[in-house]
Amino acid sequence: MIYKHLMNGVSHMLPFVIGGGILTAIAFLVDQPGLGTAAYGSSIPAAAFFKTIGGEAFGMMLPILAGFIAMSIADRPGLAPGFVGGLFAKTGYSLTYLTLMNSDAKAAAASCVSGGFIAALFAGFAAGYMVLGIERLCDHMPDSLEGIKPMLIYPLLGTLAIGAVMFLLNPLFGAINTALNNGLNSMGTTNVILLGAVVGGMMSIDMGGPFNKAAYVFGTGALTAGTTSGQLVMASVMVGGMVPPLAIALSTTLFKGKWSKADRDAGVVDYIMGLSFITEGAIPFAAADPGHVLPSCIIGSALAGALSAVFGCTSPAPHGGAWVIAVIGNPVGYLAALAIGSIVACLILSLWKKPYQEA
Repeated sequence: MIYKHLMNGVSHMLPFVIGGGILTAIAFLVDQPGLGTAAYGSSIPAAAFFKTIGGEAFGMMLPILAGFIAMSIADRPGLAPGFVGGLFAKTGYSLTYLTLMNSDAKAAAASCVSGGFIAALFAGFAAGYMVLGIERLCDHMPDSLEGIKPMLIYPLLGTLAIGAVMFLLNPLFGAINTALNNGLNSMGTTNVILLGAVVGGMMSIDMGGPFNKAAYVFGTGALTAGTTSGQLVMASVMVGGMVPPLAIALSTTLFKGKWSKADRDAGVVDYIMGLSFITEGAIPFAAADPGHVLPSCIIGSALAGALSAVFGCTSPAPHGGAWVIAVIGNPVGYLAALAIGSIVACLILSLWKKPYQEA
């Protein structure tokens, strides 16, 4: 049942991730990297146009995920509380923010640390089950109020409840994300091969969750320094995030007996998602069979990240995948690292996984 609720959120989230990710990739493709790293992706109007649309679409990911998890649990009354909980997970609002907002706006804003994917998952499930609880508490209300329950009472009380919970717990989720980022920063960028393996592998640990996002944020942070080592790290992050969907796509194509027809049909889409650096395309497969999918992809992603660093591949673009190959340093080496990592992950997964059997 938990898997059903999770997949309802993921399936509604993916169109936003796909559309936003590809439009963001186009922004980096049409931009002029020579105009500066900080503005790369939006330094000319055409690039800013695509990046703005893509960024806004991608930014809807966490509220959509939480909203539709809650809706799966509590039907339509859970939708609004779930959306609000996901938005709070994204923004990181906390009680500290409330105490500072009228006295020091900058400090209030700085106190907001996003809880990311794990906070959105919590918000979706919490909102859904809280709305179910509210519905049971309202069972004995007069029949004359029956018509306003789903339109007024449930979303009102549900939104209030999840907002209060997220105000309390967001610092905890934010601390988890911060700890992950600090752990990466402590490694430095001197040993880029080891670091490439670590950040590449992290991109596959949770397919868009806190480990994935910590590695990505670290990569973009290294990129803003404007150094070659920063671009080496960013290339390792991106290639690591591209491996899981591609490995699954290859497995569903080459090892058809290990997958259901529905899996094989869905696997075709992962070719596009992998090439577009949308790791979340692997989530449905990882959620259905984490014991086989996750270790296989982690190994393949870590290998690809390390090889990218060995080959001296650099990426001035923080997103885009294969669509920004024109700006990748040593593109042949980058594609080789991607292919090797994806094939290794595919083989481990496919040889390890048992043949599919109809239920």
